[in-house]
Amino acid sequence: MLGITVEIAGPRRAARAQLLPSLGPVPFTVPDAHLLALEAHEGQVDEQGRDYYVAHLLPIAEALRPYGPHAEMAGALHHIVEDTRDHPDPARRYDLDRLRALGVPEIVVEALDAVTRRPGEPYISGLIHRSAAHPLGRLVMLADNKQNLAASDELAKRDPEAARRLREGRYRPARRILLAAEAADPVHGRRILV
Repeated sequence: MLGITVEIAGPRRAARAQLLPSLGPVPFTVPDAHLLALEAHEGQVDEQGRDYYVAHLLPIAEALRPYGPHAEMAGALHHIVEDTRDHPDPARRYDLDRLRALGVPEIVVEALDAVTRRPGEPYISGLIHRSAAHPLGRLVMLADNKQNLAASDELAKRDPEAARRLREGRYRPARRILLAAEAADPVHGRRILV
């Protein structure tokens, strides 16, 4: 029997050893993903000065919850690589290999790779087309895109022209590409996030 030896002490008796069964490797869970996102994005704020995890990552993860634990994990972690790659503290940087070492499921790591913008990469022809090609990445990007469209409505109150440029030049064209890929996927498609 594999196990762990634990010292147990009682108030009137000498310590004795007891063998507990080994639990084996503990899988990465949805709460682990949320805790990792909280830690990785600690101190980060959005354009309105709100906590980034609460204002952006949590709503996307919650929107993806009905699609299963891998979708929720990917939603919570979808900006972890992009937002930490240049962190001054190496302990706060996360790349795909580090996420694998932490036990993040491979399907989630692959989705994160699909939705992570590379330095200098074009938004539509690079990031959006790559995301559209990965079933879970596409789902994450659809949820992110929906939130970005809502955020552009907020921006319109302060800067209508900037909001229009983002909506018409990035978010709506991206949404059309993502929705077309979702509709065309006979295996994973037709999970429309309206």
